[in-house]
Amino acid sequence: MQSDHVDAISIKTVDLEDRSRVDAILTTAFAMCPLLRWLYPEPREYLQHFKGFIEYYCGNPFSSNSGAYLNDGDKGAILWQTQGEKRDNTIMMDFLLKSVPTHRRSETEKVFETFGKYHPHEPHWYLTMVAIDPMHQRSGLGEHLLRHATGISDNAQRLVHLEATSPHAMRLYERLGWNVLTEVQVGSSPPFFPMLRQPKPPEA
Repeated sequence: MQSDHVDAISIKTVDLEDRSRVDAILTTAFAMCPLLRWLYPEPREYLQHFKGFIEYYCGNPFSSNSGAYLNDGDKGAILWQTQGEKRDNTIMMDFLLKSVPTHRRSETEKVFETFGKYHPHEPHWYLTMVAIDPMHQRSGLGEHLLRHATGISDNAQRLVHLEATSPHAMRLYERLGWNVLTEVQVGSSPPFFPMLRQPKPPEA
């Protein structure tokens, strides 16, 4: 159950003017992400390449207003792609293979190729980033952002796909209606969990 304080925190839809604020939220939050730190285990590499990762992995949510952030202290952000906002996976993979450590390239390619196999064929939205500043994690803010996003996708009656990057995140998504499709683990990678959420039926 979310507290009244969390429910009262303002959520703002992202636009082009918000890019630097949201990039700062994501960079801070994903420093603890198993996927990102497996890709970029050294702090210097992480800080050097993370902004490029956002650009190639997330597409352009700031132009299409496909995301939101908590603008009371910039505590968290969420980004997604609608069915009309497909990223270029070839360009993304090229960036990854040039930026990750040499010994990790083969496993990185296999991980993202496996992710692609579990994307639905029918029209769907893709939730790319959910980020809460580590100073405010486990306070209900992630759920607050997710309920905001799923309210929008439910109104549009769209499937929503994502990859959970930790068991803790997986359990949160399950609580909000996502189902685990499989577990992906390649070589030295941590486990990841492709998940899918059916839209709730419209209220009568």
